[in-house]
Amino acid sequence: MRIAEAGLAVAGLPLRRQLRHAGIDTGELTEVFLRVLLEDGHVGWAETRGNGAYATGCSTEVIVAALSTPGWHDPARLARRCPPAAMLVDIARRDAHARAAGIPLWATLSEKPAPASLPTHAAIAFGTEDQAGELADAAVRAGFGRIKIRIGGDPEVDRARVARVREIAGPPVVLAVDANGGWDTATAIEATRWLAELGVAWFEQPVKDLVSMAAVRAASPVPLWADESVRDAESVRAVAELGAADGVHLKLEKAGTVDELAAAIGTARRHGLDVGLGQMDCGRLGCATTAHLAAGLHVEVAELWGCAHLEHDVTPGLELRDGAVPLPGGPGLGLRPELEITTPMRIPS
Repeated sequence: MRIAEAGLAVAGLPLRRQLRHAGIDTGELTEVFLRVLLEDGHVGWAETRGNGAYATGCSTEVIVAALSTPGWHDPARLARRCPPAAMLVDIARRDAHARAAGIPLWATLSEKPAPASLPTHAAIAFGTEDQAGELADAAVRAGFGRIKIRIGGDPEVDRARVARVREIAGPPVVLAVDANGGWDTATAIEATRWLAELGVAWFEQPVKDLVSMAAVRAASPVPLWADESVRDAESVRAVAELGAADGVHLKLEKAGTVDELAAAIGTARRHGLDVGLGQMDCGRLGCATTAHLAAGLHVEVAELWGCAHLEHDVTPGLELRDGAVPLPGGPGLGLRPELEITTPMRIPS
């Protein structure tokens, strides 16, 4: 079904606390929304991060520009230029088509039944040891069974922070850490020893390049996952062939299309790699998107609550329950943002 109308809106979603790690330091999430109207009258929406160029390579301006080029309505073609823009087109169309069929988006990807809710994990950003402990306590009280901690700064400070989280959370809670490529090889190898002592389940992207990742993995008692190093099936294959990781953490914002994301997941599984599905910090429409993909592509380890620290969101209707995100009911994504389209788009003939 062809697109009859389309338009964009950009919204700044304020955060309750600063988003700070190796790639960014900001007090708001800049979100780009696409609305499409199909010729049959059904509407679809999608959301992606605009101020996430440190991970996707595409700023808000680049995303908007990509959606003004000829052929923008072809997500596979658009993904070669700007994956987050391709994500918008792909998801908005899928949302509209699923609404037309009267089924949830996840059901367009799988015939197997989906769970009523999907467990996710709490995220602990950079900060002090005491702050890490406070956030860990809040996560446990909220029912989270997994906690991921940002590391990659001063190793001694990070060690104390992870130790405090383990102390507060106790043995039943799964801990993971993510350095965002912030350490050198020697520092990362040394860190794997105390991470193992603290019972960390996996260590994401300790260093930037795959050769160094392979060196760390060879010496590490903790499984390594690639994050910044993977985007699509080809990059997953490179990780596997170099023996650089035990698992991969994939994001639609980087893959561009659901088909490419599914291909990357399939490649990982064929090479015996664990698979996690992540997302940029985003609003609830983006979280719902990841939840549908996790359910439809059968990914059990998923980040689904990138809206955790939002002061205000433009999309209502998605809430966390006992450390899990209920899969939205209703057709399509099951949610719609409450905002006005500000930039009409030219529809290709």
